[in-house]
Amino acid sequence: MITCQSIGDALESWAPLAFQAEYDNSGLLVGDPTKELTGVLVALDVTEEVIREAKTRGCNLVVTHHPILFKGIKRLTGRTEVERCVMLAMELGVALYAAHTNLDSIEGGVSHALAGALGVQPERILAPRAALLYTLNVHTPVEAADQVSEALFAAGAGRIGAYDECHFSVPGTGTFRPLEGAQPSEGVVGERSAVPEVQQSFVVSKECRGAVQRALEEAHPYEVVAHSWISLENERSDVGYGVIGQMAQPMPWDHFVAHVKGALGVKAIRHSPLVKATVQRIALCGGAGVDLLPRAIAAKADVYITADITYHRYFEAKNALVMMDVGHWESEQYTIELLADYIRRKFPNFAVLTTTSSTNPMITV
Repeated sequence: MITCQSIGDALESWAPLAFQAEYDNSGLLVGDPTKELTGVLVALDVTEEVIREAKTRGCNLVVTHHPILFKGIKRLTGRTEVERCVMLAMELGVALYAAHTNLDSIEGGVSHALAGALGVQPERILAPRAALLYTLNVHTPVEAADQVSEALFAAGAGRIGAYDECHFSVPGTGTFRPLEGAQPSEGVVGERSAVPEVQQSFVVSKECRGAVQRALEEAHPYEVVAHSWISLENERSDVGYGVIGQMAQPMPWDHFVAHVKGALGVKAIRHSPLVKATVQRIALCGGAGVDLLPRAIAAKADVYITADITYHRYFEAKNALVMMDVGHWESEQYTIELLADYIRRKFPNFAVLTTTSSTNPMITV
C-alpha cells in the first residue's frame, strides 16, 4: 500500500527536510500520513484549480514545489486564497505535500533542472550552504569501540564528500561514580571507577543526526552515554543554491537571448546592460536568487540567470556580468517533471501525473 508517508519518505531521502531554510515549510502540509493513495498530481503551486484537477483525475495527493502554508492560519473562513485551498483540499480528501528549499538545495535539484533545460553543463553548486554538519564526540570503553563505530557508520556518520567511515579516536582514561539508582554496565554504585576509553569523533551531516543518535544509544554499552554534538560552520559542496557552469560553445549575445527565450517559453526578458558580445560561462538559480549575485560575480560568470530582481539590484551587476530576470515560474517550471520523474522511478507501477493547469500568476504581453 502506497501512502502519503511512503511518498514523503521517498522524497525526503532525496531532498531531506533538514536542508530546508529556516523560514520554509516543506513536507506534508495537509492530510493523513497513513492515507492510502490513488494517485499523485505534481504541480509547481497549489491552487483551487489544481486541487479540483487532482480530484477529477483520480489523485488524492498533490505534490508541489511551493508550500501553500508558510505562516500559521488562525481561521478557515475562505477569506484568502490559502484558506480556500486548504478548505477545498480537506473537503475533497486531497493531501498536500511540498518540496521547496530542500529541493532547491540538492545536487540534481531545481537549479540543475533549469541548467539542463538551457544546455548549461554544471561545474558545481554556486552557493554551498554552511551549518549543515556536526562533530559527534563520544567516550567509549576500548573493547566496545569497534562495535560503536560500526553502528554509527551504518547510520550515516563519517561521510565526507566521496569518503565514508571517517573518524578519529584518542585513547584515554574515563572516570565515573555510579550513584544510588544507577545500573552501571561496569563499576560499583558509590565507588569511582577508572576505565580505559577512547574518545571517538565523527562528522555527521544534519540529515543523519537523528539516526546516528539512535544508533549510538543502541550500540553503546553505558547506561548514560557521555557524548557531545558540536555544530560546524563548514560549507558542504554537495548542498546549496544555484549552479555555475558552461555552455558547450560561446554564443553571441543575441543568439543566447533567443536560446533562453525558446527554452523557457518567455516573450520578454529583463536584464542589466551588456558586458560581453559573446557569453559561455553561466550562473543560474531557479526562483528568487538575486542575493547570490556576489557568488556569480566571484565565479566569473558572463551571465547570471534568476528571477524576482528588483530595480536597484540591477546596478550591482554593472560592468561585472549581465543579470537576467526570466521570471519566477519560468525558471522553476522544469521542477514539475523533476519531481514527477523521481516519484515514478521510486513507484513505477503507480499513477504519477503532471498538472495541465498553468499556475503562473504573472502574464507578460
